[in-house]
Amino acid sequence: MKFLPWTEKYRPKRVKDIIGQDHVKEVIQGFLKKKSMPHLLFAGPPGVGKTTMALAMAHELYGDDLTGNFLELNASDERGIDVVRGKIKDFARTLTANDVGFKIIFLDEADALTSDAQQALRRTMEVYSDVTRFILSCNYSSKIIEPIQSRTAAFRFMPLTKEHVAEMVKRIEKGEKIKVSKDALDALYYVSEGDLRKVINVLQGAAFHSKEITADLVYKVSSRASPKEIKLILKEALFGDFRKARDKLRSVMLNYGLSGEDVIIQFYKEIQKIDELPDKKKVQLIDKIGEYNFRLVEGANEMLQVEALLAQFYAIGKE
Repeated sequence: MKFLPWTEKYRPKRVKDIIGQDHVKEVIQGFLKKKSMPHLLFAGPPGVGKTTMALAMAHELYGDDLTGNFLELNASDERGIDVVRGKIKDFARTLTANDVGFKIIFLDEADALTSDAQQALRRTMEVYSDVTRFILSCNYSSKIIEPIQSRTAAFRFMPLTKEHVAEMVKRIEKGEKIKVSKDALDALYYVSEGDLRKVINVLQGAAFHSKEITADLVYKVSSRASPKEIKLILKEALFGDFRKARDKLRSVMLNYGLSGEDVIIQFYKEIQKIDELPDKKKVQLIDKIGEYNFRLVEGANEMLQVEALLAQFYAIGKE
């Protein structure tokens, strides 16, 4: 039997089966019913259904045989003007052999295209609009040039809620005969932040270890510490003993294989949930988190910077 990643195995082939994004699905289903659509721009964070929506539309319009009717390109791999002038233009100009009346070019991560490539794409979209429709997908619509934005119908994809994550987990539980505890579901939502692709990948990784999925297993597979452990480190640094906080931090980073940036992001999440901390101090701490995150991005030593940040927490906590 052919092995498939669960992200592909459980990718819906019909728009109505896609989880979440009801405001988008309603309009898209109208386009499919009429077999007519403008150029589209899908914008939103990763893992919320942009690619799945484009593929589901193609399956509903053309069936399972997408060759010659649907071209998928990733603009982050092929981002120059030559790709637009070559591969995209060649596909766009060919006549359609289907009863829909147009082909679809799906350009994923279109915000990675250079400005020149986007200008060339704008012209291609205009010239071949009678036989080809474009679907552009991006994380940031502000990186798409205005002439392209004005030629597309834009749809905003929202991060998925805990209920949406639970719905997908139920589908996978049923299909793979696994059991996900309530705590594990909370952990999946915590590590994914509304990214369904991440939920599915973590779940598949956890299922290799056990059919009984627990919160601890989810954190281990996703290289994240549990919120309780991070909160314990923060409280120890702010209100207790710096050495204990530092030892606990080192232990957590080692056990879960956390990078410095992973730790800082979790600090940011948990600092806001410490009720004993006045808002004024939270502001100071978040400011420090931003500063030390920048240092890490610029290439500073991870352990040194994370421990220095912990020392800042201790100093602010003792003020």
